[in-house]
Amino acid sequence: LPAVAADALITTLVTPSEASAPAATINIDLLRVNPAATDSPFTAPDVLRGKLTAGARQWPVELRARAIAPTDVSAGAFASRSYTLDLPPDALGNLILEVTQEAVDETPAMNLRAVVPVLAGAPSNIDNRGVVAQSPITSVTPVVAQLQNTFVGRFSAHEPIYFIYGPDEPAAKFQFSFKYRVLNFGSIRGEKPGLKFGYTQRSLWELGSSSSPFYDTSYIPSLFAEWLAPANETAASDPLQLLGVQGGFQHESNGQADEESRSLNVVFARASFLLGRPDGVHVIATPRIFTYVGGLSDNRELARFRGNGDLQLVFGKTRGTALAYTGRMGNGFERFTSQVDLTIPIRTRLLDFASFLTIQYFNGYGENLRDYDKKIQTVRAGISLLR
Repeated sequence: LPAVAADALITTLVTPSEASAPAATINIDLLRVNPAATDSPFTAPDVLRGKLTAGARQWPVELRARAIAPTDVSAGAFASRSYTLDLPPDALGNLILEVTQEAVDETPAMNLRAVVPVLAGAPSNIDNRGVVAQSPITSVTPVVAQLQNTFVGRFSAHEPIYFIYGPDEPAAKFQFSFKYRVLNFGSIRGEKPGLKFGYTQRSLWELGSSSSPFYDTSYIPSLFAEWLAPANETAASDPLQLLGVQGGFQHESNGQADEESRSLNVVFARASFLLGRPDGVHVIATPRIFTYVGGLSDNRELARFRGNGDLQLVFGKTRGTALAYTGRMGNGFERFTSQVDLTIPIRTRLLDFASFLTIQYFNGYGENLRDYDKKIQTVRAGISLLR
């Protein structure tokens, strides 16, 4: 998905909830909320200029940053940067703070207002160590905010996450997946291109058997470079858009021993394209090509069944029902494999479960590594948390 532009964020100022004394130094947070499903860059200058107003009186003021700005605002989350403000010694009452700034480079324009209560005899907001008292945002969530902007904030969605069940053994199939941004390469339009670590685990589970063993599990770590295109105002009018590109190294193995051991390494490249309107019915096409590296000693014929590429087509709406088709062909256009996923959002008028009813049809080879050379045809249904 495209990255969210900085000017699409919800921006506000968070001031102290209790009154401060005249001439006090107070802490104010610039808070940005990202309501979208993708990350967005966080940009904020070291100094914000504005004015305080009380009736007919005005005072020019500067807000000076007291913390390093976070680099991103994670999808569905918030990030903030703290500033200090020296209150005028002759200001009293509910002061109106206005911060106005024109757009500069990647920093969006701002026109913000907040109320700063000032009362004679109120605390000075500086403790006996000379430390400025924290704002509500800083005092309640400092550790969470720091984690989000470092470790937690670097995690994001990768491949689909689901649990499905069917009439044929192995009856159950589930997959979970994530990716972690290891580093950024630079700053260009859209999400910063970066080096990412991905991990996907897919298991087939014989729930119908007496001991319910796992039939086979694929462990799929990867290391790849990725760039996602920006959201922009002209996106809705472009008939074909590049959503992003990805390329790197991927390992896959089933953790078995002896004759049931399977493993492979590939170098891959893929890109995603959008045909249609992002906010309407559209098709997303994701072709991928790959080549095997390091040999296939424990599954020498695997390349004949998997080939050297696949194609995924998704037809539907972003928040509606979607039909996904994934196809690949073995070498020489033999041993064709198809997977079809129908996902329907689970919602009522009162509840949004943020999940999908999923029906998956598989016909072909390689649903699991253990039986990569056996043709399988099956249908399963269940729940997807991410599609």
